[in-house]
Amino acid sequence: MQRVGLPALFAGAVGLALLAVGVIYLTVECQALPGFLGPTHGDTSPRTGLGIVDVALGLAALIVAFVTVRRPPPTAPRHF
Repeated sequence: MQRVGLPALFAGAVGLALLAVGVIYLTVECQALPGFLGPTHGDTSPRTGLGIVDVALGLAALIVAFVTVRRPPPTAPRHF
């Protein structure tokens, strides 16, 4: 079984969090957002631009995590 390093776990967690926030920004109207996401009273449209950016960054972070886990471990150079 391959061990997963801390950078891959961190990149995966950040990717999932960014995807979740992106989906929230794309689907929830601004006035109904939780306080930490910056609600705007009276605005009934979703934050499409921020949602797209968050989803793109989340996918990029997940790809980095996947590539980090899949690459082979470094080996010592061969001496002839």
